[in-house]
Amino acid sequence: MPSRSALVHEHDLISNPVFCARVRMAFTRVAREVLSQQGDPGTPGNQLRVSLARSVLNPPDLTAHGMAPVIASDPDVSTAADAGRIDGQADSAQSAVTDELILAAVRNAWDLTAGVNPQNET
Repeated sequence: MPSRSALVHEHDLISNPVFCARVRMAFTRVAREVLSQQGDPGTPGNQLRVSLARSVLNPPDLTAHGMAPVIASDPDVSTAADAGRIDGQADSAQSAVTDELILAAVRNAWDLTAGVNPQNET
């Protein structure tokens, strides 16, 4: 049997409601961190980072996948989920991804998601 692609595995993650809920909470935590730092105009992309934080804390639709696809496609998250995947056990892949790994992926993706391009910062 041919192995499934990484993209299919990542889609499986974002289709898992538990994984999506965990990612949503990780984004909420990091949004709070960013807003607590908003007084520092020296932070690269400060306005974009703060804007994203506000939109995360005021989502238009709480039932959407939200930012889960960004996190499911993180190489470390995808690798951990793939390593923990057990055929026939729907939660096995998302259970293999620790909260710490999700939080790290959110922090790493924050600038990208906010639209901050470090090369354009002065």
